[in-house]
Amino acid sequence: MGADNPQTGKPDTKTPTPFPLILIGLALFLAGIVLFFKMDFEDDRRAPKLPPKEEEKLTKRLREIDDSEQYALLAETDGWYPCLHSGKSIFYLKAGEVWKYGVTSKGKLGRYRTDFLIRNNVSYFVQYNGTLSECLKQEQIKLFNYPYLPENLARPRSEQLPRPPFNPIMR
Repeated sequence: MGADNPQTGKPDTKTPTPFPLILIGLALFLAGIVLFFKMDFEDDRRAPKLPPKEEEKLTKRLREIDDSEQYALLAETDGWYPCLHSGKSIFYLKAGEVWKYGVTSKGKLGRYRTDFLIRNNVSYFVQYNGTLSECLKQEQIKLFNYPYLPENLARPRSEQLPRPPFNPIMR
């Protein structure tokens, strides 16, 4: 079989030079070292961090939740005030009577514009300061007790309200 195709010349006994392979290996090794030192391993151990602007918003919101107030809007003078329930569009209040109970974490001017208070002839009166949860509880206590307030009981039975005129629903 081999006689039909005789080979001429010497067999190739040279081994290829590993120089290009050595250069490629060395380059990869150096690149690995550089990448290793550029990595910040502490990032893997820390929770993701909010950008400063978002961190500031979160801090502000948490502070507001801790520093809330339960308030009442009181009639400034005797007169007719808007009513959001009981089938009445207006209701007569005497000066100092409750028009609305509410809760805010933004303070008087954050909750109401001055022109709203003037236009509706009411004053903002803080009744309780505390956490948002505490203030919501105080608001519910006030709303549930409203039918039994002396100002409401002094009205003729047909004019008594289940809640202040500007509190549309019981929440």
